[in-house]
Amino acid sequence: MIEILLSKLIEEKNQSAHRAMQAHGEGSPFDYGRYVGVYAGLDRAIQLLEETLAGDEGDREHDQSRRVRKNWPRWESD
Repeated sequence: MIEILLSKLIEEKNQSAHRAMQAHGEGSPFDYGRYVGVYAGLDRAIQLLEETLAGDEGDREHDQSRRVRKNWPRWESD
């Protein structure tokens, strides 16, 4: 379930980046700023989920979250 949520957030983040680039070239500065803000918010949401999941794993695995590879792919084009 978490993997589905993360993949949808990453997909939306990538779409927001695409819209921001379109707005930067063709739209108003307000539209560009709005899309950049949405992108940053989605990125933060993804980070919070990853940190939460890593913290949960650390509690169960005697704080080995730093050594455990994440189970979901990062499909972003940063």
